[in-house]
Amino acid sequence: LPISPTALRRLVEEAWSLVAIDEKSSQVEFLNFADVDHLVTGNSDRLLQVFVNLLRNALNAIEASGTQSGRIEVRTRREKRNSRPFIVLTVQDNGAGIPAHVLPGIFDAFVSTRLDAHGTGLGLTVSEGIITQHGGTISAANQPEGGARLEVALPAAEAICPTPDSD
Repeated sequence: LPISPTALRRLVEEAWSLVAIDEKSSQVEFLNFADVDHLVTGNSDRLLQVFVNLLRNALNAIEASGTQSGRIEVRTRREKRNSRPFIVLTVQDNGAGIPAHVLPGIFDAFVSTRLDAHGTGLGLTVSEGIITQHGGTISAANQPEGGARLEVALPAAEAICPTPDSD
């Protein structure tokens, strides 16, 4: 797979444009606060698949919770992990949150909170696999104020710039 520096903000916008085809999205406020300068090293098609999954899950969670003023927020921040630069992207929604009994196995295959038989329970499993292949991590948690928060940490693009030869 082709790997290159990839702008997260643009990928998130593209993912939302795909998710927003769903008419439910018109009732949701989508806020993309991803920093335009935050680049990760990766395959943009595979990462797009991850963000489509995360945004679609957030949209479904808001719909399932019956929240009238649904909100999905995406943010990025820089972070050092094992002294290497990472970009951490969070997707937060104000839906019902992830049921406590589902949370520990949320990335396992066939785990789904969807009761309408449209969810395969594979979206987060596939997403975790893609993120792991990219040298990153993904985690899920509930927010104290309600809703879910998924965090994706990926190596920052500048982390793999070749160093000039010193010979």
